[in-house]
Amino acid sequence: MTETFGESEWTVSDARQTVHELRRIATGDQEYDAIELFLALCEYLDELHGTDATRGRYGFGSFSTGAQLDHLAAAVQAVRGPNTAWDPTSNRMDQPVNAAVTLAQGRELTEWMTARPAWERQVGLCLRALYAYLDQLYGGPGLFNQLLTPRERERVAAR
Repeated sequence: MTETFGESEWTVSDARQTVHELRRIATGDQEYDAIELFLALCEYLDELHGTDATRGRYGFGSFSTGAQLDHLAAAVQAVRGPNTAWDPTSNRMDQPVNAAVTLAQGRELTEWMTARPAWERQVGLCLRALYAYLDQLYGGPGLFNQLLTPRERERVAAR
C-alpha cells in the first residue's frame, strides 16, 4: 500500500483533510469543481475499498498495491463485466452525484488544475493519481468511464 498521491506532496489523509478545507477558499468555478470531484472520487473509493477495521470506517486511506490491488481490480472488473464501453442505456452514471463535471470532463479539469500554481496544482496531481488508480481497477488506461451502481459497489467491498 502507498499513501502518497502520485507526484503530489500530499498523502491520502493529508489530501482529504486539506481539500475539505479548500472548499472555503476556492474562488473559481473550475477550482471548486475540481475539489468536489476529488471528494466524490474519494467517497467512491471508500465504498469500493469497504470497511477498514483498523480505522473503523470506510477504507480508502491508501492506494492498494501488489496482490491487494490485483484482488480489488479483479473484483471491480468481475462486477463491471466485459463491456468497457460507455453505455448510455445502463443505470451506471458517468458523473459522481456530488460533482458538477462528468468523469470525462474531470480528466480535462485534472490537466488544467495540474498546470496551475500552488494548491491548485496539488489538487490536480491528486486527481491525476485518482484517475490512474481507478483506471487500474477498471482494467487499463481510460477505462474508468462510468461508476458502478451502489449494489455493485457493495459486491466489490464484500470481496
